[in-house]
Amino acid sequence: MYKLVSIGSVKPAKRLSLWDVLDLMEEILRSWRVPSCVRVRDSEVVEGVEVYWALRNLGASLLPVGSETNCSVSLEKLGFFDDVSPRRDTRVYHDIRDLLRASWPTPLLQLKSYSNDTIRVWAKLEWYNPISLSIKDRTAWWILESLNEYTRIKGKVVADATSSNFGIALAALARKYGGRARIYLPKSAGQLGRKVARLMGGEVFEEGGDMTVDLIPRVVEDSKRHGYVHANQFMNDENFIAHLRFTAKEIHFQARESRLKLAGIAGSVGTSGHMAAIEFYFRSVAGGEFRVIAAQPARGDTIPGIRRTETGMVWLNLISKNIEVIDVTLEESLEAIKKVAREDGILIGPSGGAALAALEKFVGEGADTMEDYVAIIPDTGYKYLDML
Repeated sequence: MYKLVSIGSVKPAKRLSLWDVLDLMEEILRSWRVPSCVRVRDSEVVEGVEVYWALRNLGASLLPVGSETNCSVSLEKLGFFDDVSPRRDTRVYHDIRDLLRASWPTPLLQLKSYSNDTIRVWAKLEWYNPISLSIKDRTAWWILESLNEYTRIKGKVVADATSSNFGIALAALARKYGGRARIYLPKSAGQLGRKVARLMGGEVFEEGGDMTVDLIPRVVEDSKRHGYVHANQFMNDENFIAHLRFTAKEIHFQARESRLKLAGIAGSVGTSGHMAAIEFYFRSVAGGEFRVIAAQPARGDTIPGIRRTETGMVWLNLISKNIEVIDVTLEESLEAIKKVAREDGILIGPSGGAALAALEKFVGEGADTMEDYVAIIPDTGYKYLDML
């Protein structure tokens, strides 16, 4: 026999990396079951540490504990969807972190502008995240949660390179852990990233290169010299894990509850954290026929918040297998923004416009039967009024 205990009530005997348990995570998602129990002694996981870390990374709320070597348990029994199910409460919150978590799952809105008789396109509106009004709230919160567990942020400076949104979220959230943020912005960053990050209490360094990734060596150097904690959104595996256990799982939950015939997901690539996690999750759960489409700027074009894959994306290059990368021009992105604004009445940002433009190129005329596609809309178009 086995019993189910809260995964937060026990501690593992050792810490394992994402790469140590990646294959097991894929196996668990594919079979929708945990292959074995763990053994616990004095609240410490002494056997089955790999299972513990796989389930923790996937966001299960319960852990199967027992002495049996074979106690196959379904993910449903382990509270797999608990952390993405809509909360029914008074909607009164004492901390911005509680408000952030309560905003999940972010909405799916059907776009009439991109839907037809055989395809329904759903926009996942990530500007419902309350801090930076972008998907980067998820990344910043989870990275800080993980850092604080092992490093303790109180009294420390958390530093990173960002194009804007991540820096805003980092500046606001670092203070909630008793620290403060130092934000490194490229020359291309707009006033929003500079002004709002400062308002949130962050220190802004803005003497950097043309691209965000150009600033990473400076962040590494300063962190070593001054003792900063480097959030490292471009290489920290907690970025990938955040979107695996929340963003990807949310879409699965929403599609399942709404009985969508989900055939694919489109997005755009920056750090590649959310798109690589989505590809890994749905490849594991739905198989190789599931389509994942990622927009990148066409050569010679610049689209805020996204970049070309050859500039270096660890999770896209080392984990993803079935992503269709499509070039999109800035003009095509802006046309998508205008189309959605005029037909659906919402204003999306350029990276969301790029995702829709890439999806339109990929699906063409559509399928013979009704299919549903989700387009990740990272932030709102109100941030880009000068460009628009």
